Amino acid sequence: MRLKAFFFYGIVAGWVGVTALFGADPLVYAGPNPPFNFRDKGEVQGLGVDLLNASLSSLRPKLSQEEIRLDVWKDVYAGALAHPSSFLISTARLKEREALFQWVGPLATVKLGFIAKKTTTLPKGDLHQIVSKLKIATIKETAAERMLLQMLGSNTNVSVVRLSTPLQGYKMLENGRIDALVYTDIPFVYYLVSEAQDPKQYHMLYLLEESYYYIAAGKDVPKSQIAIMQTQLDRLKEKDSSGTSAYERIMKTYLKGAVLQGP
Repeated sequence: MRLKAFFFYGIVAGWVGVTALFGADPLVYAGPNPPFNFRDKGEVQGLGVDLLNASLSSLRPKLSQEEIRLDVWKDVYAGALAHPSSFLISTARLKEREALFQWVGPLATVKLGFIAKKTTTLPKGDLHQIVSKLKIATIKETAAERMLLQMLGSNTNVSVVRLSTPLQGYKMLENGRIDALVYTDIPFVYYLVSEAQDPKQYHMLYLLEESYYYIAAGKDVPKSQIAIMQTQLDRLKEKDSSGTSAYERIMKTYLKGAVLQGP
């Protein structure tokens, strides 16, 4: 019993130490990416926030808004690296980031690719030929855009329409001004559900990559806390007597059970 008590108080002390390191600095950094991280009625919320809170539920009270900073990705990414006792949500676990953080997750599996109306068929040929036969749009500086440009290579005369916001892409696709939007499935489905549109009218026409979103924890967060957070998240995904899991119910809150069909 004394050993358990020492372990518990060690965790709490470690957490107090972590928060004390920050002062006015945020504990959590998040880039705008609905439904994972977004601001609504002045408050930062989303799947990433909910799942981070769930993973911390046995360690501390629910996060306050003052502890979360929502900003453009490059700024929050730099902020998280500069504050190694913080968390960055919701973060794709990429090879080049692996050693920079500790990882808790996955929070979700996302597909990056060409999203199109169901009436759009995939042209024959390799990626270059497919892109040359479709009017494609990307969202500037997103993982999906970087992936496409990397796969196409620098020596290509294929052109794409580069947009500033996902909303521009959604509207252009909806109105038939583009054939496909190069983006991520879950944010797209969330937009459709929020706008009372039918996700079944769209599909993932061509898959570029599957990615996994995680909680990226700073290198100074105690490993004992990381282990507890991972256990909490794993338990959240276990099915209960209702035949579903708490994780599935959280996802359904945002996506209403809808998924984007396709490869």
